[in-house]
Amino acid sequence: MIPNREGLFNAYPADIGIDETGPNNLTTSIIGFRLYEELQPSGEWADCSDENFQITGYFYLEKRDGSLNSITIDSLKAALGWDGRDPFWLQETDLSEHPVQVKLAFEQYDGKTRLKVQYLNPYGSTGGGGITKADESTKTAIRNRIGSKLRAHSGPAQPAAPKPASQPKPPPAKPKTAPPVPPTAPEADPAPEGTMDEAWTEFTKACDGEKWTQDAIEKEWFRVIAELFPGKQPDELTAAEWATMRDEGPGKIIPF
Repeated sequence: MIPNREGLFNAYPADIGIDETGPNNLTTSIIGFRLYEELQPSGEWADCSDENFQITGYFYLEKRDGSLNSITIDSLKAALGWDGRDPFWLQETDLSEHPVQVKLAFEQYDGKTRLKVQYLNPYGSTGGGGITKADESTKTAIRNRIGSKLRAHSGPAQPAAPKPASQPKPPPAKPKTAPPVPPTAPEADPAPEGTMDEAWTEFTKACDGEKWTQDAIEKEWFRVIAELFPGKQPDELTAAEWATMRDEGPGKIIPF
C-alpha cells in the first residue's frame, strides 16, 4: 500500500534495480522501500508495519551532462554500505534486511500532488545533514554571495564602546544653544522573503521544453538547492533563503 502521509520512516530496501530512466537514459538506482517504523512528534519511533506501506524511490547516479551525481552516490554509499564502484552491486546484493531511513514529503507539480522519497539516510540518522563547517573556499563563496546583503540588512557597523576614564571628569558646561541633531541613518532594506511554492513556480517556468519531465525538474531542483545551500536540507531553509532560491535558482539550471 502506498503511504498516505509524509514523515520520517525506518525502512528496508526490499528490492533494488539499476536501469536507464527518463528521456536522457540516465543511470538510476530504483529502490522499493518497505516501511516499518515512523517517527512521532514526541521523538519516539512507532511501529507501522501493520499498514504495509511501500514506496519506490528513484536515485540518479549521473547528470545530463554526463558527470556523476556525487550527492546521490554518497547518499547510497552511506545508507547501503556500497563502495560506490560497481552500481550493479546494489542490484545483485540482497539488502532486504538492511535498515535505512527515508524521508517522505508531498510535492506539487502541474496541479497534482504526490508523495515522494525526498531523502535516503543511514539507519539511526536524525534526518538532517549534520553540522558542517565551511572551508576557506566555501567561506569566500558565501561572503561573495550574501556579504553585501547581510551588511545592508544589519546597517552600518557600530563603534566600540569607549572605556571609562580612570578618573571621572566634570560634565561640560551646558551650551547656550541646543546642539544640532545628527542626521538619521537611512534604514536598511529588509531582507527579501519567499516561500518554497514561490521558488518552485519560478524554477519550473525556466524548465521549458518537452525534455523537462517531472523527474528531470525535481532532480535539477535538488541539485541547485545543494549548490546554493551546501549541507542544508530543503526543510531547513529560511524565508530569506527561499527568496534566494526563487531569484537565483532559475539562473543556475543546466539546460539540456
